[in-house]
Amino acid sequence: MKAPFFRLKEQHHHLMENIIKKIENVFETERFILGPLVEKFESRFASMMGVKHAIGVNSGTDALMLSLRLLDLQPENEVIIPVFSYISVAEVVLRVGATPVFVDVDPMTGLIDLSKVEAAVTENTRAVIPVHLYGKAVNMISLMEIARKHNLAVIEDCSHATGAQFHGRKLGTYGITGCFSFYPTMNLGGVGDGGMILTDHDEYAARLRKFREHGRIDNVYYDEIGYNSRLDAIQAAVLTVKMEELEDSNAEKIENARFYNKYFAEANAVLPEIQDDFSHVFNMYTLQVAQRDALEIYLKEKKIGCAIYYPLPLHLQPCFDFFEYKEGDFPQAEQLCKRVISLPVFPGLKRQEIQFVAQAVLDFLKA
Repeated sequence: MKAPFFRLKEQHHHLMENIIKKIENVFETERFILGPLVEKFESRFASMMGVKHAIGVNSGTDALMLSLRLLDLQPENEVIIPVFSYISVAEVVLRVGATPVFVDVDPMTGLIDLSKVEAAVTENTRAVIPVHLYGKAVNMISLMEIARKHNLAVIEDCSHATGAQFHGRKLGTYGITGCFSFYPTMNLGGVGDGGMILTDHDEYAARLRKFREHGRIDNVYYDEIGYNSRLDAIQAAVLTVKMEELEDSNAEKIENARFYNKYFAEANAVLPEIQDDFSHVFNMYTLQVAQRDALEIYLKEKKIGCAIYYPLPLHLQPCFDFFEYKEGDFPQAEQLCKRVISLPVFPGLKRQEIQFVAQAVLDFLKA
């Protein structure tokens, strides 16, 4: 048996007839960028999330960058981010001309350590970006208390967590904006790049719509320097179809994760916590083990797909050498980078495949 890390083709089989119809409609309207299909998808997405505005953009990275532009940051301004994350959360801060401030993470979950967030606040701190890593919710109630205390803007990175919630409220609705990625392997994935920004602020929404179209006011005037960051209609067409199954597909991932956890109950590994409140929607099922690199090799020899998110913390990436961080500065993140490994968890994964993967992991750990 083989078990791939993702199986995207099969996930779309039963949706293809509807997807093709939607794409044909794009060609009929001849509105390939933004247009009525994008507007319809934005409206449905906003309604699903319970906010006033959803603004479709080119990617999750652009969603973060355009959100930061709302704050009119200066070079001395600081934005607090987790050091254990994808590089986009740091690069967007630099691209808008501000300074990213790395903080360490919780050693069990990999989520930003809220006690270290408060310790990192200075008179120059303007914002914090919590990353709902792997699909697990940051404690947004506690974070919002810190943000109010220090007058910080909160921009949520929900790239891994579309459809997740915390205390009954959808992630992406706590901060001034919530930022989503529709990269094909995300919980709600398109057939290319795409992203979304959520906000309840009318002024922010209007400005974000300008930013995504070069700063355009109308067909003549541009009053801010913007970007070319528009959502394609074909992506909106596909996502509109797939959005109808988001809750079911998230529930299936949670059940797959629950099956793994039962299998690994006695294993020498740190397992992700599973609750019934959709506070973790498992974009990845990630566990921590000793000798992770050897396990990765073993699984690949068994034709089992796996991945490491992330093999290197941000402060040790070569592109950030100018910050002059060193190994040991963020010990929890550095340890996680040596221990985390993600297993297949996608919707459509068969029970016998989960058993095959889990047994292979157990065999390795026992050996």
